[in-house]
Amino acid sequence: YWLHNRGPAPLGGLPAVAHLHPHRVAATADRVALRLTVASDCTDARLSGAIDLIGPPGCTVTPARLPVDLEPGAHREADLTVTLPAGAAPGHYPVRAQLRITGDELPAAWRQTVEDVCVITVGGADGPLLRLSEDPAEIVLRAGERGRVALAVATDCHADLAVEAHVISPWGTWEWIGPAAVGAVLPAAGQVRLEFDVAP
Repeated sequence: YWLHNRGPAPLGGLPAVAHLHPHRVAATADRVALRLTVASDCTDARLSGAIDLIGPPGCTVTPARLPVDLEPGAHREADLTVTLPAGAAPGHYPVRAQLRITGDELPAAWRQTVEDVCVITVGGADGPLLRLSEDPAEIVLRAGERGRVALAVATDCHADLAVEAHVISPWGTWEWIGPAAVGAVLPAAGQVRLEFDVAP
């Protein structure tokens, strides 16, 4: 809840959210059953849009897209099947559900993409989803100088992941460092560099 209204567990204010159940599952066969729920937190408008189900390369999610049509306060459920490729290599296979509400009459902030992720594990893999591949290096600056704090994260997952890094610094230094959060798409079995500017 400290994510300040980002992600699938908002404090409130997002018009709708989508959840995949369970969030982590060990595959015991080539087919994995998931449940998707979508709920409207809107009290005065009907919401329409779609949820796209994005599986790792070689995997099939059925259905791949679900229409969304919710009365105020309503919710819906759907059963999904993820089919893994024959002989899938051990590892983590993230499945992403991306909810997009449409309608020009709605505020732009309501049309942001809301995502939830289920990680399917094949072959008993137990490694982390993310790891630091480059620690942030210490920087020393005088007032008026500029510098950059950088780190790199990597994954062995068999699909892209959305990642986000936050700066945590002492009170009184927040305006020196920005942006407060940086997001990126971490490619499958790859790494991405995240950077923050520092200007005391």
